[in-house]
Amino acid sequence: MTIDWNRISAAPLPANCGWKGTYRVRYSEIGDNGKVMMSALADYMQDAAGWGARILKLAYDDTVDQGIAWVLARMVIHMRDYSRNGEDILIETWPSGVSRRVATRDFRLTNSKGDIIGVAQSFWVMFDLGTRRAAQWPDWVAERLPDPPGPKLIEPPLRTGFTNDPLPNMDNIKARPSDLDLYGHVNNVRLMQWVMGVAGPDGRPDFHPESLDIQFRSECRVQERVAIRHADGFAAITREEDGTDLVRAHIVPFNQTAVA
Repeated sequence: MTIDWNRISAAPLPANCGWKGTYRVRYSEIGDNGKVMMSALADYMQDAAGWGARILKLAYDDTVDQGIAWVLARMVIHMRDYSRNGEDILIETWPSGVSRRVATRDFRLTNSKGDIIGVAQSFWVMFDLGTRRAAQWPDWVAERLPDPPGPKLIEPPLRTGFTNDPLPNMDNIKARPSDLDLYGHVNNVRLMQWVMGVAGPDGRPDFHPESLDIQFRSECRVQERVAIRHADGFAAITREEDGTDLVRAHIVPFNQTAVA
């Protein structure tokens, strides 16, 4: 996929469904190079998505009484720079369409100099909080989605790229209560951290890749033990009990993405 940063920069913030907010990089969010880690940016975007959903009355508080909630199924992030400690990042976000009951939301990240430093697209499905499975959309959800949606800033492939080759085990983790979010499963940002913790050469961390395409396939619950597997940019979080891949990801280090 080619990234057209000029087109990304020129896209207007939709008046009917756009939201923007500023996030300041904190000391606890930077890596050993002094720059904000991708997982922290994902955390900002998760927060921004929540505020954006409030505009449409589709946030958690609007859906939980109906026993349903949005969950992140996939996220594609491309970066061309990372901000440093104390710097501000403007995040703009908007819903960008629906396909097969999967809603997309795009993000544009701008540094304090006004330079576009990142772009992302997220994919959301409805989750039944009782059965803990994908839920059908009630009519009122579809009625509240914007028409028209905002523009798609990137066009990722339909599926996360993955390998058929076996992936070696790089680490083993037991999910702790501190890893969980309000849905009672390990938060997607923590899962990103686990993947990027082994994504560098020789299993070392790479918290500042150029791109990440990560698919959240199933829940990771408290006390579950998982293996973190990785080779040649492909990673998986695999439940040890039954060998199920809960997460699959493709991580690209810097200077390997085509730019228009």
